[in-house]
Amino acid sequence: MTSGITRRTVLASASAAVAGTVVGAAAADGTAYAAGGETYAAGGTDWTAVRRQFRLDPRWINLAAFFLSSHPEPVRHAIAYLSRQIDADPTRVDSLTLPDGPTGWDRVRTELAGYLGGAAEEYALTGNTTVGLGHVYNGIPLRPGQEFLLSDREHVAHLGAAILAADKHDGTVRTVPLFAAPENATVDEIVGRLQQEIRPATRAVGVTWVQSSTGVRMPVAAVADVVAEANRGRAAEDRCLLIVDGVHGLAAVDTDLPDLRADVVAAGTHKWLCGPRGTGLIWGRRDAWPYLRPAVTPIFREDSIANMTPGTFHAFEHMFALPAAVAFHRGIGRSAVAERVTELSAHLREGLAAMPHVALRTPLDPALGAGITCFDVDGLTGAQTADRLAERRIRISTSPNPPPYARIGTSIVNFPREIADTLSAIHDLRAP
Repeated sequence: MTSGITRRTVLASASAAVAGTVVGAAAADGTAYAAGGETYAAGGTDWTAVRRQFRLDPRWINLAAFFLSSHPEPVRHAIAYLSRQIDADPTRVDSLTLPDGPTGWDRVRTELAGYLGGAAEEYALTGNTTVGLGHVYNGIPLRPGQEFLLSDREHVAHLGAAILAADKHDGTVRTVPLFAAPENATVDEIVGRLQQEIRPATRAVGVTWVQSSTGVRMPVAAVADVVAEANRGRAAEDRCLLIVDGVHGLAAVDTDLPDLRADVVAAGTHKWLCGPRGTGLIWGRRDAWPYLRPAVTPIFREDSIANMTPGTFHAFEHMFALPAAVAFHRGIGRSAVAERVTELSAHLREGLAAMPHVALRTPLDPALGAGITCFDVDGLTGAQTADRLAERRIRISTSPNPPPYARIGTSIVNFPREIADTLSAIHDLRAP
């Protein structure tokens, strides 16, 4: 069901929290906190009210907000609420509370599972995607001669995690192209190429749910079928795992993590989920747990993926404020968030595809895209395109892998008129 937030409900009284519809309370210093259940307008989402929760510079069109999320108001207040408790008594990190009740490791995992799918014990908590991928690849018992197989478009954080882990066990990392051109990628092409590349020595296949370098949304479930077929007849100790960098799909695509059918998904929660900066997760399928070993003394002592949560000290006021980010998204509705991202991205891509001097690098097919769109402007590098748009107070980014395309991320902080203004600005771009 689509729902949303108004400023009034964000700062609503604590009495409404008892009814379970709004969690809100005034702090001792007069600031306010909200942890969710709010609605952002009857019968639809008030996107203006959503945008007001962020402190993004209103003089700019912010199309790179996915890089590192600005904290929405409920998250800011949750962090401040917890920080005051720690500052008053640093020894109480095991008994921190939000206004609606206790918070901590178990609550964070429960809230994530309730929103992203699966069970709480299927989640470990980390600082970001890079840390999560590092724990996963280092946790796979790799024998000499075995390999990790990755797409050639993986972010350096994913590739680096695999290389560092393989080097410790005399293993190798092999990267292969899964499509000839990102803008023309198809499910059949991706699946067909992967089928040809998996070998008996392949111990893990690593892909990204939504590639930061191209915007291509990988058909992870179809990739999982290829990996499952490759595992037929293999000994347990040779099982090939499917590892997914999920950071740009998490909270941008309306899918439960278990439905991806991957073995492990690592993601930061401080991007599309708008979670506190420096927070991340690992989700692991139960039958994959025996194949992973923690590399750092864990917080949890349980026989689950949770033992990949590194101990001991963390930015507790950030990690334990994650329920506020989940509640913020619940207030909008997961399907409404994904629909908004898709709608804005489709408008952008269709406009770019119609410009003769622009080469779209992300598929038009909505099934192979999400919130990231990459493109080239004739005669300009990606960085030059970003600089020229910045002159018109339009903030975009460039893709991290070569070639560095111009890159736009549409999210819940954006409006259709901003996409129209950006398309107009790109239309006017010409090489000097």
